[in-house]
Amino acid sequence: MMEMQSSLSSFQTSRDDVAIIRATRNPETSLMKKKPQTDSNSSKVRQIQQPNNCSLPTKLNQAKLVQHKEMWKFLKPTVNKEQVPLLFHEPHVLSGFRHLNQPWSYYFLSLFQVHNECLNSWTHLIALILIIKKMFTFSMEVDLITDPYMWPLSSGILSIIILYLCSSLAHCLQSRSELAHYTCFMFDYAGIGLYGTGSIVLHYNYCMLPSYKLGALRQWAITIGIGLGVLVCMCCSISKIRYRRPYPFVRRVWQLGSVGGIYAWLILPIAHRVFLFLISSQWDQGLPHHMEQMVWFLVAGFFFGSDIPQRFFPGKFDFVGHSHQLFHICILMVSWKQLDGVYEDIMSWKTSLYANDPPTLCNTFGAIFVTIVINVILVGVFTENAKKTIETEPIKKKTN
Repeated sequence: MMEMQSSLSSFQTSRDDVAIIRATRNPETSLMKKKPQTDSNSSKVRQIQQPNNCSLPTKLNQAKLVQHKEMWKFLKPTVNKEQVPLLFHEPHVLSGFRHLNQPWSYYFLSLFQVHNECLNSWTHLIALILIIKKMFTFSMEVDLITDPYMWPLSSGILSIIILYLCSSLAHCLQSRSELAHYTCFMFDYAGIGLYGTGSIVLHYNYCMLPSYKLGALRQWAITIGIGLGVLVCMCCSISKIRYRRPYPFVRRVWQLGSVGGIYAWLILPIAHRVFLFLISSQWDQGLPHHMEQMVWFLVAGFFFGSDIPQRFFPGKFDFVGHSHQLFHICILMVSWKQLDGVYEDIMSWKTSLYANDPPTLCNTFGAIFVTIVINVILVGVFTENAKKTIETEPIKKKTN
């Protein structure tokens, strides 16, 4: 056993001697074990020298970030009523006014800023989205395009969409200048008149009972509606240019008188059904919706003409709860319940509807188109009058 151990130790010694001899003959082999350490150090150097593209933003991202910041710099803080011309004042509103003469992008971006017109725009933007959604819901049940019996429904919905679009843009953009103020709200009035015409197309095609006799006026119902829709735009535009803030009560007479006139004509078929219900309990599925839209219209008129609640708490409802915001919500409910009632009438009286002659393009989309054209011409005429008003009167100096 001792001999075996001594032989093994001698063998190990000899093998070590051979390794030392080889290392002296070929020095590169002695550095093999140190090479990985050198490679790791060089990789660390390369990592230090090369930037990490994942951790640092690219030039494109930096440019977008700068552009984003520059864009939002347009949103200057709002100012009080003393810092804007008298034309832009609202009764009992003390703050939240936007700056004049800014780029158009400033006013579009102000949709995402808190000011006293923000919710006036958003209430009807949301209403626009909801009405479009309802239109697509109807399109799943009826053919709104190729079926001529559905053209009154399509043209009526189109008038509602244009109403909300005009209203939202008017409140969003009117603060840019005196001329923009006049022009934007005259387009708003044009949208109101158009909605009245569209409602007449709806009610006189779908909501009229056979027992409701108009005689010769039945043939002229749509034509009368076009005239009343134009009258709304004209009367409201005249009242806007003719009177100065603080507006006298007679200006409300111009506005409410013209709107009340077209509403009286469009609601006659519904009022006849309500009258029959009161005297003989005649009931149908669409009547509850129509009665609700009448109630909502009365409530809307109350908020529009009363300036409540800000009348009793000036400055407290500059941003939320202003009467004009409540008025917008009520108008949304008017159009919403109106379409619900019209759709129920279509479904309930579908057989008798298709038994009559189909509506034509002339008395559906044609009525909408003619009203749009005439109202746009009126807006152009009154805009020229507004320019003369601005040039002859120092509006900017008329502040409270």
